[in-house]
Amino acid sequence: MKATSVTHIENTIIDQITQPLLEKIKEVRSKINDSLTDGAIHRATEIIRSLSVWFEELVWKSYLTSLLQCKMFLLWLRCLGAKKGLRLVSYQQIWITLPTGTKVQINSPFFVKARPKRGRKKRGPQNRGEHLFLSLMGFIHKVEPTLAFRAIKLAVVAPSFDTASKILAQEGIKLSPKKIRQMVTQMAPADPNSRVERILSDKEDRPLKNQRLLLCVDGGRLRQRKNKRGRRPKDAKRCGFHTDWIEPKLFTIYLIDEQGDIIKKVPPFVDGTTGKLKEFLQLLRHYLTRLGIEDAREVVIAGDGAPWIWERIPNLLKQTGVDSEKITEIIDWTHAKQNLNKAFETLSKNKIKKIDVNHFKDLLFSGKVTKIVDEVKSLLKVRATSKIMKKLKSYFVSNESRMQYPTNREKNLPIGSGVIESAIRRVINMRVKSPGSFWKLDFAETVIYLRAQLLYGRWENLTVNWTKPLILDFRAITMTASITAKST
Repeated sequence: MKATSVTHIENTIIDQITQPLLEKIKEVRSKINDSLTDGAIHRATEIIRSLSVWFEELVWKSYLTSLLQCKMFLLWLRCLGAKKGLRLVSYQQIWITLPTGTKVQINSPFFVKARPKRGRKKRGPQNRGEHLFLSLMGFIHKVEPTLAFRAIKLAVVAPSFDTASKILAQEGIKLSPKKIRQMVTQMAPADPNSRVERILSDKEDRPLKNQRLLLCVDGGRLRQRKNKRGRRPKDAKRCGFHTDWIEPKLFTIYLIDEQGDIIKKVPPFVDGTTGKLKEFLQLLRHYLTRLGIEDAREVVIAGDGAPWIWERIPNLLKQTGVDSEKITEIIDWTHAKQNLNKAFETLSKNKIKKIDVNHFKDLLFSGKVTKIVDEVKSLLKVRATSKIMKKLKSYFVSNESRMQYPTNREKNLPIGSGVIESAIRRVINMRVKSPGSFWKLDFAETVIYLRAQLLYGRWENLTVNWTKPLILDFRAITMTASITAKST
């Protein structure tokens, strides 16, 4: 029975497209000949492209019509809805968007949550149902998934949703900025576990096993959009909102080879959150646990001198099962130089003339932090309570073990955290920190997540894993069909 239904659908589609296609080819052939005769090759290219678009739309319309008119398919759909706790209530005329941008109207079966047969009946919220057929096809807000993913990619790369909408409009595809925002929102992962699973390929079970890896963390900046409390003033159209600066935190996990160089053929794991430090550590823990950090051969932590990094990240690694002997902590060399310059900037001009800054930088690169402190104290004769001594002790002395650059280079370990600085700039600063942008934190986190996967090579995994539940649903339909066939 299943094979008969599928064959019937295939034959119906072929019958619907064969005759119109032959007529269209005859029509287009004469136009192409005329354009080539006139020497307008670019017109011939446009005609061929328009034929391709027309044919794609014809196939889509025939395919959707055949499926929605197939009684067996609708029966399978109702069986699948029953397994999901949904029941069919009506057929609704809705507009959907095809990959070409054309909008077509279909008669879509609409399902709602089935009410319990026993117990108290609860009044559920409005619009609690779904178009199960579109969900099964992977449509995102009634937009075909190929076009939806493309629009989402533009939205997270372009400087604004309006710009993404205009780029699509130039290609004849009309998707409003609001529609694109809705599709981006729907791509938001439900929980930290799904964030990790969506970006893993089928071959990556425990990708960190027996690997050397570089873990870097840092924070960026964005402006939060937080509505003001209380009633809206009479003379104001809106209640207004606060625009406080917050620090979204980001991490990068790279695999490195025996020479300490990044393995470029393996895309890194990049993600972050707009939540507080507690939420960031929970997210990082989910990643480390799922990726199998306890089986890593060596873990290098690199970052600036922010106390929160060194007070929490090493402990988090130990809590996830990493042996302390495998962990190496490194203060970024560039940040160390910058802080040394800031320490000398606290001196007066007369005292600065007495010192050779390059000499102290050489001492710093040699890991001789204690010698820097002693020479500054003896050469300048400054008090222990002076600004420069406080800076040297708070930043350098407390991080002396993390500034052993010669030892790290001998072990073929990186001495910089440029990868996280680049990630902060590319993922956060160039999109969500743009002037005049104010963000709801949940939505900003979704944009950060999607942008990170797109820029760092895991977008394909994201889209493939998005469709996996749909494949399982199709399998459920197939099983239902088999059972139905056996019973008849």
